[in-house]
Amino acid sequence: MTKIQHHEEAEVEARLIQVLGEGHNQWTFRPDLKSEDDLWQNLRHKIIQNNQAELNDVTLTDKEFVLLKTELLSRTQTPFGAAKWLKGENGIARITIPREDVSLGAMSLVLYSNRDIGGGISSYEVVHQIAKQRSSADGRDRRFDVTLLINGLPIAQIELKQVTTKDGIYQAFNQVKKYAEEGVFRNNIFSTLQLFVVSNEQTTRYFANALPKNMHRKLLFSWRTKNNQKVENLYEFCKQVLNIPDAHRLIADYTIVSEDQDNKILMVLHPYQIHAIEALYVSANKHESGYVWHATGSGKTLTSFVSTKLLARKSGIDRTIMLVDRKDLDNQTTSEFTKFASEFNTGLSTGMSIANSLIVGTGSAKELSDTLLANASSNVVIITTRQKLDAALKYAKKQEEKKGNNGFKNLIGQHIVFIVDECHRALSAENMEEIKKFFPNSTWFGFTGTPIFEDNKKQAKGQLARTTHDQYGERLHTYTIKNALEDSSVLGFQVEHEDTVDATSFHNRIHSKLKTDAKYADWTDEQIGKEIDRMPEIKKEDYLDPSVYETDDHIQQVIRKILRPDNAYIKFDFMNGHPQKSAILTTSSIAMAKRYYQAIKKLTQNQDWIQTAFADKPIRQGRTIDDPDFPRIAITYSLDENNQNAANQQEEMKQIIDEYNAYYGTAWSLDGLDRYNGDINNRLARKKAEFKQFSKQIDLVIVVDRLLTGFDAPTIQTLFVDRTMEYAGLIQAFSRTNRTYPGKEKGLIVTFRKPHTMEINVAEAVKLYSATKEETRLITPTYQESMKKFKDAYKKIKEFVLVDNPDEHTAVETRVEYVKAFQAFNRAYENIVTYDEFNDEIEKSPALLKQVQTLEDQVGIYNTIKGSLIDDGDGKEPVDLSDIEFYGNDTLKLYDIDAAYIDQLLGNYLANDSGLRNEIEKALQKLNKSEEVRNVYRAILNAVDTGLIDKEDDIFVVKRKFFTDAVTTEIDAFANAWFIKASELFSSKVQYKLGQSLIPNMGAIIGSKNYDGYKALHSDAKPFKYAQDIKRAWREVLDKILMPLEDELK
Repeated sequence: MTKIQHHEEAEVEARLIQVLGEGHNQWTFRPDLKSEDDLWQNLRHKIIQNNQAELNDVTLTDKEFVLLKTELLSRTQTPFGAAKWLKGENGIARITIPREDVSLGAMSLVLYSNRDIGGGISSYEVVHQIAKQRSSADGRDRRFDVTLLINGLPIAQIELKQVTTKDGIYQAFNQVKKYAEEGVFRNNIFSTLQLFVVSNEQTTRYFANALPKNMHRKLLFSWRTKNNQKVENLYEFCKQVLNIPDAHRLIADYTIVSEDQDNKILMVLHPYQIHAIEALYVSANKHESGYVWHATGSGKTLTSFVSTKLLARKSGIDRTIMLVDRKDLDNQTTSEFTKFASEFNTGLSTGMSIANSLIVGTGSAKELSDTLLANASSNVVIITTRQKLDAALKYAKKQEEKKGNNGFKNLIGQHIVFIVDECHRALSAENMEEIKKFFPNSTWFGFTGTPIFEDNKKQAKGQLARTTHDQYGERLHTYTIKNALEDSSVLGFQVEHEDTVDATSFHNRIHSKLKTDAKYADWTDEQIGKEIDRMPEIKKEDYLDPSVYETDDHIQQVIRKILRPDNAYIKFDFMNGHPQKSAILTTSSIAMAKRYYQAIKKLTQNQDWIQTAFADKPIRQGRTIDDPDFPRIAITYSLDENNQNAANQQEEMKQIIDEYNAYYGTAWSLDGLDRYNGDINNRLARKKAEFKQFSKQIDLVIVVDRLLTGFDAPTIQTLFVDRTMEYAGLIQAFSRTNRTYPGKEKGLIVTFRKPHTMEINVAEAVKLYSATKEETRLITPTYQESMKKFKDAYKKIKEFVLVDNPDEHTAVETRVEYVKAFQAFNRAYENIVTYDEFNDEIEKSPALLKQVQTLEDQVGIYNTIKGSLIDDGDGKEPVDLSDIEFYGNDTLKLYDIDAAYIDQLLGNYLANDSGLRNEIEKALQKLNKSEEVRNVYRAILNAVDTGLIDKEDDIFVVKRKFFTDAVTTEIDAFANAWFIKASELFSSKVQYKLGQSLIPNMGAIIGSKNYDGYKALHSDAKPFKYAQDIKRAWREVLDKILMPLEDELK
């Protein structure tokens, strides 16, 4: 079979180092640095070289360097801590220590500078194959492929793999994560690492350093040029991203520390965010306004915030002001911005600097006025609303008139850059013109995922701008839905269009409408009937009065569709009986929202509501919904949405809030509606630790417009739409479900009104906001299209089962084709199982049930064959696996729970919820794993309960330690029982793959035997039989105990 072109890792490494050193003033290769000790001594040399004045001709002593190392390691305990220290005091990272000679006092030594990018004190070196002493019982030293040093500090690491599989970069990512779990990057010189690059030469990704629990594949980013061309080749990536000064600038300006009470993480920006910010620099220098169009869900708010901060540093710009919509401050914008506020924190090195000030325009007009009139500072960010800014400017003008100074006059003459988030709605053209009158020298930048174009331009109002281009100017950077989908920055949508109006009723309603139309006055009923039959479906729907969708019958049909057990199981992603994802139901009015709330409450008021209400639609075998409080529901709306002020309306809402308070133990009221809404946001988003517990979450929120734009909650998987939508509003609403999240493959959308109209509206919105005539994959194939692919895939896999019946000994070409066919079959299954129609069909079709059963039956065979392939691929003549996803997430979702779910529960158990013990025990009973695996999980729980594990420990570090210890215990027990060397068993285990015909290192294992010792305990032992028994017993331990334990660490 055809082999793909590949190079040995050593060849790739050598070429990489060559590319990094090409050109003027690039990375200097240091082949003389081979160990950690070498790196420490190199760092010492750099410190002495860059601090001559501070050292004052008295060199750095050994004792002083040991103290400096201790201080450095204490500040870089986590990637987050390291990042904050590297940001430094005004861009300079220092360490202050006392001199060994006390008469010399203390010294403040500069180790790293973000001011000297590409020059100054900064030096740039590349090393490779740095030896790291063994960290685990498998007896292997760790060697890092390529490391980039700035001023002697490891800043970026490149992990390389051969080109063998379609998704081989994940093998490199898994390697990095494994190192992190083993603590390889902690408490040593590598603790300053900020960035990882993984590549198999043909595919390259980068990601920020993180604790293992925060290392997700969704955070692997590909690089794109300014024009959105993907850069996959390793060497081209290095030229564009890792050149000097861009590599240093990436760390200095475009890595972000995000900090709140529960999470402290380091983030690195996507390339499109970086390109947009740099485009703003160029435009601001020219005093030219413009806008940035980045797909909804791709991180616009972060981009706009970082732009606001970085532009404040630029010469020629007096200050920056970020304007947001009033509703966004009611949502989660304030807390989101506050997370990034410490990004430009100063004084971390000495602790003496004034902390940053994040001004969010929720305070008084006086507070904002004082900030505006004060001397501009690059350490202050003003984030406010148009209303607050207007009030502050009026207050400032009055103060100037009273005091007679020139503060206000100076303010309005400044070059102020305004950044407007969600600019398609946050600021009207009229309001923008009013602010421009105050600030004639201002420059304006808008950010939006859904610009207003000619196709959907606003209604005319004098000469005011009607499109985003008219209001802001040229488009400065574009990153469309198509680009975002290609990068997996966002998810696509599966859209189901349901209709609650039966065909006969539909026809009769149109007939009645036409009878009253003068055009059809003389027509017979038969003629009108034929006219209706000739009408396009979308035209027929124009005749439907909205009241058709406001009946009790319609509401009942919708909630039965939502809550049918098998539908809910998928849409809310149930595991172990509990929903893992949340949903939004958007309705046409607050009145309808309340009716839905009452109808759902009534349907679910009894504990056995599922069994009684859906007696004819029982949940499929193997699935469970046993959460007694599902669905936890709430209504949320903003004050200006509620125009119905009748006393009975207010009383009804008060009752709903009282029920909410009773369940969650809160004390909200109509007077504090904003705080009630904020609480709903937190419970729906589930980002804070306290809301990880099932009992504190919300499963379904009913809204009209609130939360449908600007709200970020990755756990939202489904949007139920009982209204019509179009263009920007449609894309914005759908995009509440498109955030990436572990275990989430796509956003699920179900509409319940005018299905043909909504189908057209979806198509037109996608076309408008994709900016391409090509297929975008934003909308996944329909159920019918997906089912056809499933049946084709089933035929293919069935041919293998009936004809070849493959196993690990079958010809390699056949095994490759079988694995490809199985993966296609599994993908096809995943694409149909999320549709409600699938539940209808499998209920009636024994044939479909049998096809799904085939998938389940083949799982074990598939895993064995896939394991045998990668073993073959490790040889001198690699197998072409370029069409196979070997290291990706192809886990079959056939079980009610999996190891990832257990990890989630364990993480919550460590964090704050000891009450989860019973839930975890219940999950372990269901887990389709060996008893040895389950026992290790129980040992972790017991260690938490007895205080042997710190609550702050990373769950993946804990898990690796316990499972690695379990493997060591099993190997030591086997070695002791059979009188052979444990080191030879470790070597065999490391090389073994499930399904492998020959056991690696078996000769050395037998060669290490102590037959006399074994014979002393087993008098009937025979030399030849002893060796054969060892081999047989060792394979059994490998297959039944060690490999299952190892699988938990993959």
